[in-house]
Amino acid sequence: MSELPIPSGPALDPAELLRTMMRRKWLLLLPWLAALAIGVSAAFLLKPVYFSTTLLLLDRGQAMQGPLGSISGGPDVEQQADIMREQVQSSLFLRSVVAATGVKEDRATRAWALKSASKYPGLSQDEQVEAFLVDQLRTNISIKRSKGKLFQVQVADFDSERARKFCEAVSNQFVASSKARQLEAVQAQQEFSVEQLQVYKRALQEAEMKLEGARRAVISSSIGATTVNGGNLSFALSLQEQASVDAEDQRQRVADLRSQFPGRLKEGDAQQLSSPDVNALVGQMASLQNQLGRAMLNEVSLTGGSSARVALARKTSELEFALAEAAARALPNASPEARDLAVRYRLAQADLNARESWRAWISSQVDGYQRERVMAPNRELDISRLQAEVDQARSLYNAFQQQSAAAQIAEAFQNAKVSGRFVIMEPATRPASPGKPNRPLLVLMALVVGGIIGVGTVLVVEHHDQSVRNAEEVEQMLGLPVLGAIPRVEELARVRKQKTPVATGATAPGALPASREAGLIQRLKVESPLGLEFKRIYLNLARTRGRTLPRTILITSSTRGEGKTTTSACLGITLAREHRQKTLLVDFDLRSPALHRALGMPGSSWGLAQMLHQHTFDERFVRQTALPMLDFLAAGRSERPAAELIDAENVDWFLKEAMSRYELIVLDCAPCLAVPDPLILGRAVEGVLYVIKAGATVRKAAEYGVKVQREARDNVLGVLMNDAGEFMPQYYGYKANYYGYTTEAVEG
Repeated sequence: MSELPIPSGPALDPAELLRTMMRRKWLLLLPWLAALAIGVSAAFLLKPVYFSTTLLLLDRGQAMQGPLGSISGGPDVEQQADIMREQVQSSLFLRSVVAATGVKEDRATRAWALKSASKYPGLSQDEQVEAFLVDQLRTNISIKRSKGKLFQVQVADFDSERARKFCEAVSNQFVASSKARQLEAVQAQQEFSVEQLQVYKRALQEAEMKLEGARRAVISSSIGATTVNGGNLSFALSLQEQASVDAEDQRQRVADLRSQFPGRLKEGDAQQLSSPDVNALVGQMASLQNQLGRAMLNEVSLTGGSSARVALARKTSELEFALAEAAARALPNASPEARDLAVRYRLAQADLNARESWRAWISSQVDGYQRERVMAPNRELDISRLQAEVDQARSLYNAFQQQSAAAQIAEAFQNAKVSGRFVIMEPATRPASPGKPNRPLLVLMALVVGGIIGVGTVLVVEHHDQSVRNAEEVEQMLGLPVLGAIPRVEELARVRKQKTPVATGATAPGALPASREAGLIQRLKVESPLGLEFKRIYLNLARTRGRTLPRTILITSSTRGEGKTTTSACLGITLAREHRQKTLLVDFDLRSPALHRALGMPGSSWGLAQMLHQHTFDERFVRQTALPMLDFLAAGRSERPAAELIDAENVDWFLKEAMSRYELIVLDCAPCLAVPDPLILGRAVEGVLYVIKAGATVRKAAEYGVKVQREARDNVLGVLMNDAGEFMPQYYGYKANYYGYTTEAVEG
């Protein structure tokens, strides 16, 4: 089964990015304007800084000849630049510069320096001025390496003449210090020559001592050579092999005797035969065995060492007799056969010990000879290498002794071999114009930085924006159809800015209405983008879920400011015009009524609140609008709180009375997350429309608001997207007056 291709991320749409920037233009403009203001202020408020420069040449002279030239010598050109940079940080150097210029006595300079006198407490005025100028120079002197051996010295200052004086004094100080260093370098060269001569002398002595030690080691190794040599090596190897075989046979004999112990002897019986005499005889047997082996090796004969053989046999007999006496004393209850077995076992152990000692000795002799034969060439090589080191050290010592003669040191002094000398190639210049600040560059940088900050702010805010933006997102998140996308156009903008005062002189039932402000009834055009969009909403609403147009419609939202009141007014106007049936627009937001302002009508203290309180549908509270088929019922005011007026009984009674008089009823209600009024009204009406403001309504708020509304009764017909024109301009060209939109009003 083939794998499905992984979808790539959406490509960056420049047009969409531009629209985002325009929508959040203040987030873009404020940082940009602030950065521009800072840049312009810095460009025109910063004090001008002048730069004076001079050019120095480092004259290194001729190089010394011979080994002394490679040993001595000052720093290279790049290192010299670092030395100069360290030098201009020295307070002693800078005090000399300040003293050479004489600017401490200048009145303007003293006044400028004494402004910062608080930084240097406990000093006199002259000392404060000097300390201030030293600190200024430490940060205002720069050293740059030019081509070859040229160095550029630059001094910055707020005064052009003072900058020239400082630059000239710095260059002169470099020249003077270079001459002083030449004298010091010559003295150091002389001391260095003496020290190096001693170093080479010590090196020669150490090499000679190492050579002598190696030769003595060869002599001592030849004196302490092994018994084995080239003439008897093969015989020694055969003796070594025979000793190994004899030791193994004797070890087997000891094991055989040990196997006869069960039933005759206990584990520790044989060890009871030990005594000082017995142990001494065992040691003498081992010594005689070694003497026998040495005699055989020296005579290069298996029959050699006859006297050692006789002595060994005698010691063996003595040991056997001593063991027999010890067995009689230590094992009185044992049988003669058991005592004889113990004697033979201990005698075999003594013989094994002697043979092991002999085998170890002959092996060490053979190994020592072979090791000596391998190391002999290396010792010769070591002696040759040490002899070469002695010859080289003697040669260097003699050569350095010749090169460090008085004539060579005198030549170093005359030609300045060790340290270079500075020569002024170009004198310090007096700057005619300031070098800083670079005003065009500051302004340009402010523009660029402000733009980057502004764009970055917009992108960050846009990335973290949790608001709902388009219809597809709403339908996917809520599972409800978007019945219409209401643009932000001139009619709605004027309604939002309009503030109609509450009428104070005509609030009683039957009183004439006060003068009206122009509201949506007067401004909603027949052929306007807003009018056409609400006509689309009307057509979508008429066929929602296959039903006919609901007679009672509730309009709510998640929170305040999402445009539900304006949407209610526009929907009521559209239904009255398109359906051509008596329509009642009711302001059911008793806490914060605002529907009258959207209609351009004055507020009233009499209306819905009195009807719900008195349970009487008083038609005097209903106002006629400019549309013949549209009536308006204001919220009114009551001493009873809204929570007591809006309950299920009152709502059912009101809707029953209203439906008996009107074909369509549109209710503008409070937000569902703020108060429970929409939940009570939602159970009684036939359909609920949920208003979401694009770019403002938070996703979680919209999702939770629709959830609680549907939990009250699942009659939410769909969603109306407010301010959608800013987020979907590819579908809505509302800001352009195109396609021949007429200016005919909806009135009449």
